[in-house]
Amino acid sequence: MTPFQRIAVAALVLLGLTRCALYSDVSIGPLVVAPAKLDRGSDVQSMVKKADYLRALEMAVPIDGRIRKNAADLVSLGHAELAAGRYDSARKHLRAAIELQPFRSTYGEAAWHLSQVEYMSNSFETSLEWARTAVDNGIAILPWHLQYLEELATIPVYRFSGLPSDEMPLKIGRPDVPRVDVRVNRSATPVTAVIDSGAVLSIMSERMASSLSVRRLRVSNGTFYGLLNEPIPVQFGVVDSLEIGAVVVENVPIAIMPDEKMRFVVAGKREFRIDFLLGANLLKEFRIDLTFSRNRVSFTRLNASDRHPAQNQNLFFENFRPNVRATINKHGWYLFVLDTGSEITYLNQTRIAGLPINSFTPRVHSATLQGLGGSKKRGSKVEKVEIGVDKWAGSFRTIPMYAAEEHERSVGIVGENFLKQFDVVLDFGRMRLDLKRW
Repeated sequence: MTPFQRIAVAALVLLGLTRCALYSDVSIGPLVVAPAKLDRGSDVQSMVKKADYLRALEMAVPIDGRIRKNAADLVSLGHAELAAGRYDSARKHLRAAIELQPFRSTYGEAAWHLSQVEYMSNSFETSLEWARTAVDNGIAILPWHLQYLEELATIPVYRFSGLPSDEMPLKIGRPDVPRVDVRVNRSATPVTAVIDSGAVLSIMSERMASSLSVRRLRVSNGTFYGLLNEPIPVQFGVVDSLEIGAVVVENVPIAIMPDEKMRFVVAGKREFRIDFLLGANLLKEFRIDLTFSRNRVSFTRLNASDRHPAQNQNLFFENFRPNVRATINKHGWYLFVLDTGSEITYLNQTRIAGLPINSFTPRVHSATLQGLGGSKKRGSKVEKVEIGVDKWAGSFRTIPMYAAEEHERSVGIVGENFLKQFDVVLDFGRMRLDLKRW
């Protein structure tokens, strides 16, 4: 199954109806990493299969130095460079793989990765060309994704004006996800948007899209998937003007979701309606400072000169969403979806058997978890798990689990009950998540 056959939108996950230890029982201390005991592979292909991208990047010099090139190794290296945001290097190695005229499956995989490189670089016409090549070589890509690329190929997306940076109030409360006031299509009054790094695309309710005259794209039968993998029908559009403080962004692609799929019930049986999410497709254009100690947030536009991933980067893109490199019980490394739109932190139940968790005995938790799309569930939890990110470790008394697709590389979701303990810098130029304790 290719990544774009299904788009998971377990992007915004709230605790509803019942508060419990899942929400707040997290203690923070310095991160100590134990010596690696897990087999991470000795060749680039096995490293990429295990999502050990930093080690895979180190293979570039020996792979480039070979007299006889191996197409599969070049594709794997290009995949790691794509995930790491090193797009020029990814183009070089993926095109080199294609020039070797490999087997059809390898050719298609290289073309699909190149399509993703160009998508992440906002070169949608070229992304469409490579996506069609991938389809011709056996990669199953949803028809609506091809239509979406075709529409965006004619639009100058993410055109900036106004100030390059601005700081504004950060709204925090129940539900405990970060929100900021923005103006859409020069609206007279601001609208509240959730800062949701776990959403592949920015998402708007049908009600808001209609009231603010959002331009619709000619894309049919779009489908996202929610917390319980239930299908959610979506349309697509473009916001002509989005004002984030004094930063103005024109032509912002969004998904448009039915109103009933964006309603939640929170503590006290109150209805909480989400009308707008700022997703990863937009957030990747910024450095974002979430200063939880002062309830402030700043957005700083990234220029081409700002996009130089750090040698010690800990952010990677998987399936168009940011993932953070983390430890579990002092062992690493593992990828977690970085999801500012989730109130809580999760583990992926389909990957639990391979994680360093002692005496794994799942128990049922009492909270109702609610995902975008209207899904509600109660499920299993694991007790006494430590998750380490950047220089800090969070010890969770209880942590819930969710069921992901079998191909999912991420072993969990890092949510707000961990992130809110810090002032957070989310820098998509350096591909770093930096945490400062407050």
